[in-house]
This record gives sequence, C-alpha cells and structure tokens, in this order.
Amino acid sequence: MGKLGIVLGCALFAVGCVTTERPPVTELKEGLNLLDVRDATWGSNAAYVKNGRVVYLETRIGALKPEIYRQTWPEDSANEIDVRFVDQSGRTFYVQRGGDNYVDPLWHADIAAHANQKPLDLAALDLDMQLAKEAAKAYRVTVPASFADHALQMNALDREPLPSKNTAVRARFEKAKAGLVKDQAYGSWDWVDGDRWIDTHLYSASTGCFAWICAAKHSATLMYKDWPSLTLVQSSCNHGRCYNGDSMGFNCGSYGWSTGASLTGEANSNTTAVSGGCATPYNWNSGGYDHLCNDDAAYELWQAKDARWDTSHGDNISFVWYDAGEFACNCQNTGCDGDWNRPNCP
Repeated sequence: MGKLGIVLGCALFAVGCVTTERPPVTELKEGLNLLDVRDATWGSNAAYVKNGRVVYLETRIGALKPEIYRQTWPEDSANEIDVRFVDQSGRTFYVQRGGDNYVDPLWHADIAAHANQKPLDLAALDLDMQLAKEAAKAYRVTVPASFADHALQMNALDREPLPSKNTAVRARFEKAKAGLVKDQAYGSWDWVDGDRWIDTHLYSASTGCFAWICAAKHSATLMYKDWPSLTLVQSSCNHGRCYNGDSMGFNCGSYGWSTGASLTGEANSNTTAVSGGCATPYNWNSGGYDHLCNDDAAYELWQAKDARWDTSHGDNISFVWYDAGEFACNCQNTGCDGDWNRPNCP
C-alpha cells in the first residue's frame, strides 16, 4: 500500500456504512487513512496516524463562488470549501469556512460542544498541528483526481506556524494582558482568568473588473481563539479566496479579550450576524438586505474587539461599523457605502 499506509474505508465499498463516527487510532494504520472519498460533490473524511497519535481531516463542498471570484482567480476552486482538523479527543483545532455557515450542519454543534474543553499544553498542540501539516501533504498527493479542489485547500497549513512558534500572537497577548497597549477589546475590564482571547488578522486583494466595478477588494480573515492555549484557529474565506491565497496580503489585526468571546457569534443577541459571518443573504453587489465579503470581514474583526456587543460602538441588531466606509450585515437599515473596499481594523 506504500509508505502512506493508505486505508480505503468501508464507505467506499459498502452501502450504508456510517462514516460520521471517527474510528479510534487503534483501528487505523500508520499514515493517511482515507475513510470516505465516495462523493467529491459533498466531501471527504480521512485520518492521519503517526506514532500512535491521530488527527482527523474533513472537507465539505459549499456554494458556487460568485462569478467575479471565478474570473479573477480561475486557479482556485469554483466552490466554497470547508476544511477542518480534529484532534484525538474530538476537538476541532483548525477550521476553514468558505462562506457564512458550515456546509455540514454537524460541524457547528460539534465545535461548540468542545469549545470549553480543557486546553492542551503548547507541546501537545504542536504535535497536532505538525500532524495536520503532514496529513495535508499526504492528502494532496493521494486523493482521487475528482477531489482536486479539496486538495487545493490543504495549502493553508503550509503557512500556519506551530503554536509554540507563533510569536506575534503571543507577544500581542502578553502586552495586552500586562496593560501595555490601549488597543484591547471594547467593554473589557482588566484581564481575569476565564476571559477569552480573540486575535483576528485581515488579508485582502483586488478583484478584476466585473459589471461596472473595477476597484473592488476581497477580504478574508484568520482568527485565533484563546492564548496561550490556542483552542481554535479559524480561516474565514468569506465566499472567495482564503487568507493564504496568492496575492492576498496582510493588512492589519484586531485583538482583545472579553468574557463570553466567541468566534461564531452565538454568545450575543445579534440576529443578522451568526455562525461567524453575516446571516443575511450574500450578494457581491451588496445593497438592500444583502451583504458582501467585506461586511463579513468587518464583523469578524469586530468580534475581537466587542464580543459582548457594546452598543456605544456597534448596533446590536444590524452590526453597523462606520470606518473607511459603511459595513453592515443588513444594508437596508444602514446603507453600505464603501463596502467594496476592505475594512480597517477597529
């Protein structure tokens, strides 16, 4: 079977074989185990084992990307794609979300169920991330050709540092904790045990001409939750190219802590921004009740600053942020002049 120790899971050959449960490491072989690669139009499940430790890899295909993104970056996947890596205790430690919600509804509940699980130390997190990197490389060269778009998404892990080597995030956390910087979450008090840390990085690139627009920006984010435990890393592609794609450049970051801080937004009473992105319909032209990628990015940046939705800075109903233009999940109430530009970091 080769050095990867490939195991074609039962779902390939048996009708009705359930693959939602992850087999324990004792039932897997060393290297990459392809558990379910039946349907490239839905997704895949895999596991990677090394020295008795396992991480699980899952991909899911979402909606077709807007035409502007397919024209600007034809080398990218045509569809939004979700990816996640899960450790041997069942906790998702890295996730990529293509659109506003996870394609697979089980992911949201599963991630939330493990959100407050006792964190691992940095050495253990390093092991999991290193296995994820190896799993991504093995996946790219092993899956059937029909999963080429899924394999494209594995490039993200190549650029992600091991948790112990993520010195930039650690330095910001330590400065804010020590009160050495003013740029911390609105509505926060002095740091206390139990407060949650969120660090959101904004990346953007120019899109090509589409319809009458030739100066639009696409923005995506990379979000770190908690430090120094780092319980979740989330890449939000916001319907287009993800943060790590070619031509996407780093712009700025927003960070801070707050009791109840969440990457998915369900800890607040907001009704138009949930599950980590805007809940209103997506429309590249924005306007009306719709939103576009930069409104999503503005919301994700705002989560790091105001997870408790202090209404002196934002609107508790529509999520309004006036900065270098207007960004909102519900443009009908506020107007969204300027949301073809990338947001600045609050």
